[in-house]
Amino acid sequence: MTSFSLYVSSLAISGTNIFAGTSGGGVFLSTNNGSSWTEVNNGLTSFSLYISSLAISGSNIFAGNFEGVFLSTDNGSSWTEVNNGLTYLNVSSFVISGTNTYAGTRGGGVFLSTDNGSSWTGVNNGLANSVVASLSISGTNIFAGTFSGGVWKRLLSEMGGIEENKDNFHFIIYPNPTNGKFTISNIDNINSIEIYNVLGEIIYTTPNFKQQISNEIDLSEHPKGIYFVKIYNGTKTHTEKIMIQ
Repeated sequence: MTSFSLYVSSLAISGTNIFAGTSGGGVFLSTNNGSSWTEVNNGLTSFSLYISSLAISGSNIFAGNFEGVFLSTDNGSSWTEVNNGLTYLNVSSFVISGTNTYAGTRGGGVFLSTDNGSSWTGVNNGLANSVVASLSISGTNIFAGTFSGGVWKRLLSEMGGIEENKDNFHFIIYPNPTNGKFTISNIDNINSIEIYNVLGEIIYTTPNFKQQISNEIDLSEHPKGIYFVKIYNGTKTHTEKIMIQ
């Protein structure tokens, strides 16, 4: 890392990969616990090397800067601009909840993407200060820290963080909360299931759920906390939150 790139603004970790966002040097990758770093900036412009925030959702790495959001799906080897619907490009922060990615901007408030950055929608109802410095999620709430405007809170369910039961999905997940084992009823309506942790990482998937002998899922080996069960029925999806305690 050069002296110019020693201004590290953000860090993100995926397995054994550590990503460092810098102010002027772009993104660097270490695969050996920081003993050495490699520049991974292919696709970033000279102005977009000023990285303000990083976030990881599964195999997707998001980098925020003055030019909006850039996405890498190959551990930073290449980056693609993903700003469709992002009406304010100065991105300061990210937070991820299941399959939903929230971006805080310095002047445009908060934006939500439910498709890995392919499109963004402003979710600013009730947010009086649009200069967002940081985002965080606790339980069912999202918090936005603002410049000179304090902290603002909103329910995730009001922003698309927890989807409502739609399209006649007649099923029940029980018990919830759970000790790790839970059952999904009416599996005839379910094609496949994915389960995400709060970092957006897939921890469980089954492509043919209705063909399973049992409709019980066992996550008891995973840490306590909140998880998101994404259920597919043809082209329709529904996401349900479940808590392991």
